Amino acid sequence: MHTYRKRTLTVLNSLLFVFLAVFIFAYIQFRRQIPILNSGLTYYVEDMLIILLSLASIAKIVYEIHKVEHHHELEERISSKNNKKKPKKK
Repeated sequence: MHTYRKRTLTVLNSLLFVFLAVFIFAYIQFRRQIPILNSGLTYYVEDMLIILLSLASIAKIVYEIHKVEHHHELEERISSKNNKKKPKKK
């Protein structure tokens, strides 16, 4: 696996855990009937909005991870460039 893919997967996995933590915190606050941001909306609207947005973010990150892990064409191109023989100097 190429280094850019390793770095990308590391960042995406980190974001996945961050949004999971936000989802869990929002769900706990929802069950306790306390708004997270105190933006003037009711606790239900505010917490459900954060829960839905974090679930959408998690779904998007899972899609991006799947896309990065199954990007074989680029991996083949990179490996074929590295395997080409350099022309000999005369």
